[in-house]
Amino acid sequence: MTLTNRRFRATATIVGLGLAGTLTTVAAASSPEDGESGGAARGPAASSTRIHALPGDQVFPESVAVDPASGRFFVGSVKDGTIFTGKVGSTKLSVFSPAGADGRTIATGLAFAGDRLVVAGRQTGQIFVYDTRTGRLVSRLDTGLRASQTFLNDVTIAPDGSAYITDSVAPVLWRAKPTGKGYRLERFMDFTGTAVKYVSAAGAPGINVNGIVASPDGRYLIIGKRNENALFRVELGAKTVSRVALPEGTLSTPDGLVLDGRTLHVVQNLPGSVESLTLAKDFGSARSASEIFDESFAFPTGAALHRGRLLVVSSQFNTLGSPAAVSGTTPPKLPFWVSQLRVPAPSHG
Repeated sequence: MTLTNRRFRATATIVGLGLAGTLTTVAAASSPEDGESGGAARGPAASSTRIHALPGDQVFPESVAVDPASGRFFVGSVKDGTIFTGKVGSTKLSVFSPAGADGRTIATGLAFAGDRLVVAGRQTGQIFVYDTRTGRLVSRLDTGLRASQTFLNDVTIAPDGSAYITDSVAPVLWRAKPTGKGYRLERFMDFTGTAVKYVSAAGAPGINVNGIVASPDGRYLIIGKRNENALFRVELGAKTVSRVALPEGTLSTPDGLVLDGRTLHVVQNLPGSVESLTLAKDFGSARSASEIFDESFAFPTGAALHRGRLLVVSSQFNTLGSPAAVSGTTPPKLPFWVSQLRVPAPSHG
């Protein structure tokens, strides 16, 4: 990917449990704000990083979701399904739902809206919906698919309360639609014969569709396809899908997506960054605005935004013991963590 003068490096200020010896710090040069240590950055704005350390040596977190009103956030473990909760601005985390609760053994994508937390269960083929005020399970949904048939990956919640879930193996866009008392699961869209071409792991190693976000007006979904370095727009009313026009080489291994107006933050596993794009008004095309690097990023996979602070999950899926296909031979750095850093305000021409 070509570097531009809008690319910048965030400063990692280590605030947390036992991370001072594992992460490299870049020289600080700006004024502290809101209890965070300031740092120099090349590009649109300065930023600083706070570390939220996750308890446990086998967490391998994948996704994060945040309550925009309170700043409470949730992080899930792919290894055992534990869901942690914390608060933006604080380093304290606790268990919201323990491993194995409600039959949940894996937690990939998370999405929050209206006191509901939706959790995707990867190869288990299950989706869980929780009331975040009480911790009570509202709905447990089952696609009927298992293991090699499915890979429920990421989740977004549209303005009408419907949750849309990507599947990286089955060419299906799932929808969990709210009813009176719970949710009903349906195959909202089959990608067969559309612009989204699924391939098997043997045909093209890697993940098919992955990250997903809904437009604020509920008209569109934007979905990332990791093994094509591409984005696709789904028009919900017509159930049509088209490729988002991007300059060649814009993305590399796109994973989690975060939408802020017409600014789309794309988490990239490799090179380990967040690419920020400016979407056209019809979401049909996009251009690069900046790319965020941070010394604390370690194979980032998911992100969430709260009042100008971006929470980025470092999954370390490329390390020993990870349940991911890219698991490597180097042990992960402990404890696992979520980075919190300031990002530039969106600017649209």
